[in-house]
Amino acid sequence: MNILLTGATGYIGGRLKELLLEDRNVRLRLFVRNPDKVRDKFRDRMEIAQGSTLDRDSLRDALQGIDTAYYLVHSMGAKADFEQLDRQSAKNFLDACVENNVKRIIYLGGLGKKDTASKHLRSRLETGEILSSLPDRIQTLWFRAGVIIGSGSASFKIIRHLVQKLPVMITPKWVRTKTQPIGVEDVLEYLYQARNLPTKETLTIDIGADRMSFKKMLLDAAQTMGLKRILIPVPVLTPWLSSYWLVLITPVPFAVAKALILGLKSETLAQNENALKYFPSIQPTPYKESIRKALREIEDKQI
Repeated sequence: MNILLTGATGYIGGRLKELLLEDRNVRLRLFVRNPDKVRDKFRDRMEIAQGSTLDRDSLRDALQGIDTAYYLVHSMGAKADFEQLDRQSAKNFLDACVENNVKRIIYLGGLGKKDTASKHLRSRLETGEILSSLPDRIQTLWFRAGVIIGSGSASFKIIRHLVQKLPVMITPKWVRTKTQPIGVEDVLEYLYQARNLPTKETLTIDIGADRMSFKKMLLDAAQTMGLKRILIPVPVLTPWLSSYWLVLITPVPFAVAKALILGLKSETLAQNENALKYFPSIQPTPYKESIRKALREIEDKQI
């Protein structure tokens, strides 16, 4: 199987790359803007194509001979019109895949509903809709996840730093919003197994563990770390102020912090059971265990 992986220099893409390299039946090609960022001891076992999803010519060249293409890119940190960038990027990718007779696109987006989602989450949902818009010409497996818990994820960085540094937290009222966190190992396993899923239909696959509020996520994380924490939700903490507060307390950039804060306003819950139907061997890891795993990786410097 010839596989193209985008987003290989990111957190999810970088770890998925390692899994795909373990499969001797896979010929892996990375599509990256800057090949110098690919510092890998297995570099001789994969091809590297340079380009951008906004450059149609480089996309067409990179997708030649590819069977399955992973789409793991987004414009969350972009200062320009990220919605238009995401839209154009997804359209270019879909067109190039169809032109090269790619059989399957695998995309990781976010949970949520467009009518209540923040701008960034709405853009991720629209990306999934674009990539899934030609089911008669190409199959798309659209995975939708909530908060991803892993040693290198932005959401976990925020949770860890808030819990470790603040005995008492004045929080936005949105911390009562419900979501379904999921461990990064589970996300990677879904993406990895998807390359061989024995179906040809286009699917939306919502993934996540137990439902809980963001408040419970913080308190459960504190308990897992052996800490006692108090949360006091107030109605007057604006997204702008909350974002700057996160930048002061955590190592997350302002653009990412603001996007995540705005995402707290709407519920991000699974709306289908396709994960259980098509991937019965994957049992989502409980939230506290995902926290423990992420903390162990940090202790072992495996970020």
